Amino acid sequence: MWFKHRAWIPVAWFLSLANVVSVWFAAQPGEPWHATTHAVLAAGFALGGRHLMARRRTKALSEDLQDALEQNDDLHHTLEDMQPRMHELEERVDFAERLLAQQRAPDRQDAPPR
Repeated sequence: MWFKHRAWIPVAWFLSLANVVSVWFAAQPGEPWHATTHAVLAAGFALGGRHLMARRRTKALSEDLQDALEQNDDLHHTLEDMQPRMHELEERVDFAERLLAQQRAPDRQDAPPR
């Protein structure tokens, strides 16, 4: 559980770098097992640091996705609230168009034919 803390990422990368440097020092006196051990440790710490970074990135992406879904739900509820108002506005526009059409209809009947 305590490996989930974000401070372990730079620690893992530092330990990997330190073991890469140790490979060079261990190989100089001709100790192949010692150098190999440091190389394996360097690779292990590098993989661990990469895994921690990927897990942290995945967690951040899932949180961003959750926020986006919540915003989408809010917008959906807002649109649902606006639908009755839009329907009422459509009815009012239709009523106004009918009034205008009735008002213009007598004017057209009185006009002389062309």
